[in-house]
Amino acid sequence: MKEIDCRGLNCPEPVLRTKKALEEHGPDLLCIVNSKTARENIIRFARSRDLEASWEQKGTDYHVRILSPREAKSPSPRPEETPCSSREKRVLLIGGDALGRGSGELGLLLMRNFIYTLTRTESPPGTIIFLNAGVKLTTAGSPVLEELARLEERGVEILSCGTCLDYYRLSDSLSVGKVCNMYDIVELLCGENPVTIL
Repeated sequence: MKEIDCRGLNCPEPVLRTKKALEEHGPDLLCIVNSKTARENIIRFARSRDLEASWEQKGTDYHVRILSPREAKSPSPRPEETPCSSREKRVLLIGGDALGRGSGELGLLLMRNFIYTLTRTESPPGTIIFLNAGVKLTTAGSPVLEELARLEERGVEILSCGTCLDYYRLSDSLSVGKVCNMYDIVELLCGENPVTIL
């Protein structure tokens, strides 16, 4: 089993090193990290490549094992097309908890109204990425949690930057969606789908 030490590395370096090791050596890989965020990012990355991933804690470190591809599952029936599942899924990047420049109080109100209005539109984005202070909108105490949960129920993928959650000490407060890393964000922003940045 190939072993890589990713302890102390900033996002997205653990995922990038895991990707490189998988390309060079294939599955049967052990990644050692010392943060929950890195652990979850590596596991999500491996599973997105249809690989088995598991972890165990050893002291302050996490040992993430990546193994051979999972057994192919029989294809599930295709879901009925809805505006949100159409081929072109817009990616929305929200980099703050307020919308626009000027009055901070007004910006907070505008952001609440914007997200509320998204729940009422027929064609919401396919993915919403929250960066920097934007992660405050997906964590406990946010005034838009109910609206974001509604969007998630409609199939919108809600992603919050793990480094940003750590920076604001909100990692344990994530209330809607899931944690992502910079590799995920770059892949989405550079993909085929149109991107809107707020």
